[in-house]
Amino acid sequence: MIRRMATLLAGSVSGQLVTLLASFLLTRLYSPEAFAHLEMFALVTGIGAVVGTGKFEQALMLPKDEAAARSLFWAGQRSVVVMVAVSLPLLWLSAPWVAEHWALSSWFWLALALPVFLAIAAHSRLLEYWHHRNARPHQVAWSNAVGPVGAEALKLGLSSWWGVTGLTWGAGAGLWVKWALMFRGMGSHCRALSPFSSVPDADALKAYRSYPTWVLAGSVMNRLAQWLHVLLIGAALGPVMLGMLGLARRLMLQPLSLIAASAAPVIFKSATDAADGPPLIRLFVKAAAGLSAIAAGVWLLVILAPDGTTAWLFGEPWRAVMPLLRLLAPWFVLNFVAAGLGAMFHRLNRPRWIAGLDGLHLLVVLVGWAAGTWFPSWFGAGEWQALEGIVWAKSIYYLINIAALVVAVHSHRHAHR
Repeated sequence: MIRRMATLLAGSVSGQLVTLLASFLLTRLYSPEAFAHLEMFALVTGIGAVVGTGKFEQALMLPKDEAAARSLFWAGQRSVVVMVAVSLPLLWLSAPWVAEHWALSSWFWLALALPVFLAIAAHSRLLEYWHHRNARPHQVAWSNAVGPVGAEALKLGLSSWWGVTGLTWGAGAGLWVKWALMFRGMGSHCRALSPFSSVPDADALKAYRSYPTWVLAGSVMNRLAQWLHVLLIGAALGPVMLGMLGLARRLMLQPLSLIAASAAPVIFKSATDAADGPPLIRLFVKAAAGLSAIAAGVWLLVILAPDGTTAWLFGEPWRAVMPLLRLLAPWFVLNFVAAGLGAMFHRLNRPRWIAGLDGLHLLVVLVGWAAGTWFPSWFGAGEWQALEGIVWAKSIYYLINIAALVVAVHSHRHAHR
């Protein structure tokens, strides 16, 4: 497990280092409004990447039988097609309203291409888990390293022509580069399991019917809870604050999320190979300790950074990002730990726990926003009081999530294998 995780982390860290270095230039070339467009794009593609597979990628690790795994891959590809067919009219018809309500002047033209980017993001996730199932971490690591290089290079190149949307088109290009590298050598496999062909083994899918139902429903609620702040902050405080939030996410949450996304399949694969009882508990403790150490180091770095750090790094217009980072740090690091360990719920065969926790996640975010909006004195007066309410609510939720996973691991006796 350690060797595969190290390979994936090397790719993820390399890609995020490129992203961080490019930020020093991009914040001087693009306005907060451009980052607001990028944040809304990340919201849509982030939800589409997870929902668009029908969650069949999460089940790919479980069957020992290769025929069952191929059926799950087929189902995942069909889900991508269905997601694109459903999202296309919704995105195109809603584009003028989104542009007006969130003050995103160029959103309409981005929305026309969004269904393609949704398909690319979702299919990349499906391919990634197939590579993990077959112990090919190097291909995943390579795509995680090279994808950001293509994205950041195009963002820099487009700044002179598309000052508002160049960031977003560059991000879309990065998704395509990552998908192309994931797809390399997989063409015949994907064609053999074409979503337009008949299912290879319908009976095998029945054993995993909780994934497109309970697990998918939970993922929808979880993604909404994760990204609701974009809609709420953008609508309430405008595109400038949304752009500030976008840079904060780019600096801290995005690198942590990518590391967690790289670690989760490795932990999952190792957990499926581990026997129930003490071996599984030892694996969980080792993974939790490693992720917690990374989280603590990042949090300490943000706390100790001088107040003017973001102004010095990115320019004076971005000074307000530093206090914003300190506010968001508990949410970001706890999200990182919970995301890295979350796949263990699938190893323990607890889909209803997942759905219940994801429903709780959405509920606490809504309650946190309401508390910050209607009772700002609870968090101290100021324009960010609603955001403070969300941070408190999300931090409490992630602690509950981690505690529930500890209970599940220690009480587990048998999982569907």
